Amino acid sequence: MKIKKSSLFLATTILFFGGCCWFAQYRYQQKKPLKIEVNFSHTPQFLNEAVVNKLLTQKLGDESSLRKDSLDLNMLENHVNSTPEVENTEIFVRPEGTLSLLITERQPLFKVVSDPPFFSDASGVLFTFKTLDSISYPEFHSPTPTLSMEPTAALISTLKKDSFLSRELESISLENNQYELRLKSYDFQVVFGAPTRIQEKIKKLKVFCAFQNVQDSLGTYQEINLSFKKQVVASTF
Repeated sequence: MKIKKSSLFLATTILFFGGCCWFAQYRYQQKKPLKIEVNFSHTPQFLNEAVVNKLLTQKLGDESSLRKDSLDLNMLENHVNSTPEVENTEIFVRPEGTLSLLITERQPLFKVVSDPPFFSDASGVLFTFKTLDSISYPEFHSPTPTLSMEPTAALISTLKKDSFLSRELESISLENNQYELRLKSYDFQVVFGAPTRIQEKIKKLKVFCAFQNVQDSLGTYQEINLSFKKQVVASTF
């Protein structure tokens, strides 16, 4: 009987001290500063690991504040997402004590010509412009560009889905709610009009350009107007 009581006491003691050690280790891991791991969903063009680390320390004060027991992942995600170049951020803590970030950058769709210039993505969100090697983007000109970003982005997205215009679209301008296009290989100005009947206008433009190529009269017309239904009005003035 005494042996059984001694064994029970020993087992209880071992469990108690084992639990204390586990709890102490758990508390240590919770308070231990986390390592930071930054990954991008595609090759980054605007951000890097140093910039992201700076964003985190700006919000938390210093890296020693990156502890499991005091970390608000939603707050950190919202903070990183507030950076204009960031489209989305996913943050999670790995079991070994690493704070892992997966960042998706915004993809430039066109350049907004202003002072200073900006990039816009397909949603019409503006972010910092920078020169990117071997990549050119259509330019957008308007007296008030920021007032028309969403419809302009939607129009350019549709135009660039066409293989011909994806290669040829050089610039687009907006004034008095009327869009005008410039193409790389053609000297005439394209009056596109309102962003309606877009597919019909694209088809008319491609037919007209093909006709110009056959006729070898690229310098004849100064302007073509696509805004009329079922016809293209070409002007030589």
